[in-house]
Amino acid sequence: MTSLRGVIPPICTPLDESGDVDSAGLERLVTSMLSAGVHGIFALGSTGEGIYLDDGRRKRVLDVVVGTVAGAVPVLAGAVDATTDRVIDQVKWMRKFRVDAVVVTAPFYAVVSPSETATHFEVVAGSSPVPVVAYDIPVNVGRKLPRDVIIDLISRRVVAGLKDSSGDLDGFRVVLEAVESTADISVLTGSDVGALESLRAGAHGIVPGIANICPDLFVTLWEAFAAGEDAAAQCAQAKIAALTTIYGLGMDQCRGLHASQLGALKSVLVHDGVIGSARVSRPLSAYPVGAAEEACRIAEAARG
Repeated sequence: MTSLRGVIPPICTPLDESGDVDSAGLERLVTSMLSAGVHGIFALGSTGEGIYLDDGRRKRVLDVVVGTVAGAVPVLAGAVDATTDRVIDQVKWMRKFRVDAVVVTAPFYAVVSPSETATHFEVVAGSSPVPVVAYDIPVNVGRKLPRDVIIDLISRRVVAGLKDSSGDLDGFRVVLEAVESTADISVLTGSDVGALESLRAGAHGIVPGIANICPDLFVTLWEAFAAGEDAAAQCAQAKIAALTTIYGLGMDQCRGLHASQLGALKSVLVHDGVIGSARVSRPLSAYPVGAAEEACRIAEAARG
């Protein structure tokens, strides 16, 4: 795997009213990302509802994504489950698809030690036909990846990089500084509102959920930062920050965090004509109509 750089949206998984993958909607979504100039696609992440989908639906997602991308940009796939052996099962069947890397969290449900966390990544990487990117997302896993563990794993080339969705910018900087001399690694931020600050800290790329509805803003941010055009980068970041206010609308109406985030993104994508339904996976609650209307209004204002 060449090192990952740039804007790599973690794409939503459109579902039809029966809960099956909306293949046509997914193809349109991927095409819209490519048209905006993104540098990679991340399927089956948290925004892609990978943890909710059975293997049949996961395979359908990868079939559509890989077929639509057709080698134009790298494709990352989330291989997320509670235990090492369950992750290995996913990694093994993913070899049938043209996936450039798999993205793997620490084990969850079980309370594990740092050494057991390291063993998890070592065993998964040893069974994977493609590089493994460690995924730090404590809000979902229940604990943060220890800095010394991830630095050690990167230094030993057990993992090819880190996708950091912890929100800990200081810790992110520590990892970047510790591994900066390690060639061909990718330290990526999952932060929407902190994208520019993460790039200033040395991040190699951005994996932003809100990019599902504004990939062009992140491409503008990336290109402006690379060109040293700070005012343009700050302007794009301000618009992105305004867009992220849609994430809390569902929570204001008693939805959980994940239902609120996914419902907002999918409602805007329905409004844009990209996907056909805002359905989310069970047990997540359907998104309120009033929140959907407000999310679309905010999106139109921020993107305009």
